[in-house]
Amino acid sequence: MNNLLSQALKKANIGMLIVDRQLKVVLWNGWLERFTGKNAEEVIGLNLLEVCPRFKSSMYQNILQNALYHGQSRFCSSALHKAFILPREGEDEYIFRQNMHVEPLYLEDHSYALIQITDMTNTNTRVYKLKNLIKELETEYTTIKKSARMSKHLSLHDVLTGLPNRLAYNDRLAWSISNAQRHDSKLAVMFVDADGFKQVNDTYGHDVGDQVLMEMAKRFRETIPSTDMVARLGGDEFTILSHLQNDQEAITIAKKLDAAFSTHFKIAGNHINLSISIGISLFPTHGQEPSELLRYADQAMYTIKKNGKNGYGIYEPEHVEEF
Repeated sequence: MNNLLSQALKKANIGMLIVDRQLKVVLWNGWLERFTGKNAEEVIGLNLLEVCPRFKSSMYQNILQNALYHGQSRFCSSALHKAFILPREGEDEYIFRQNMHVEPLYLEDHSYALIQITDMTNTNTRVYKLKNLIKELETEYTTIKKSARMSKHLSLHDVLTGLPNRLAYNDRLAWSISNAQRHDSKLAVMFVDADGFKQVNDTYGHDVGDQVLMEMAKRFRETIPSTDMVARLGGDEFTILSHLQNDQEAITIAKKLDAAFSTHFKIAGNHINLSISIGISLFPTHGQEPSELLRYADQAMYTIKKNGKNGYGIYEPEHVEEF
């Protein structure tokens, strides 16, 4: 049996050493011999602090004292303590990670501390690599989500002004009509076109023209109720979707928009006066479909243009009322 125990101690894949109350080493197994390069014959009988300098730490001495005098067990993880037993000379001590388990042992009237060392270097390396892999995957996933959000935003918004584009407006209008049908509420579709915008581009250049469009978008946003929506359809054409308590409310909003353009734009040192023409169609008065409401608002806007621009009007089947 002693021979079997001796073989087991030599071949065990963990480090095992036993110290007495004076911290003298009484057992030093084969794993420790292989790891440290120190044979049992040269270690047994020596003080542990001499053989393993890291046990000079007061924390580890307290752990041993508690095992030897109070029968307390203690586990120390490699995640916090790294290594307890240093490798043979010439090897990099900083790459090793070890778990330590300290257990009290008793023989007759004497107590001992069994110190078991488990090499966690490869496990920690795999965990470290896995953590890095998870971190890289999280970073890539975040990038993909951000890219997807950006793509979705770009597909539904005008790049210059940041306003919703035609696609987003059509979706919102269809949804709003469906909602209004369920709740018996009213909507207004306003088709807005800048008067003489081509002259702005011809006179000041397209860079200034782009800044004018951006300022127009800003004035629209600041003028309409927060529950309403303004979109840029293209060029100098904008459309507004308003939720109404009554049809007259559409005129009130159109007046505010008209007033918002009563002051000039100051861009690149230029004072630019620009008016707008607004055509209005109403739901459910003029139609139930998004396309016909947009078409009627567009027709009302062109009637305003034809009759001198700078105004607003509600679509009528036979003619457009002008204000």
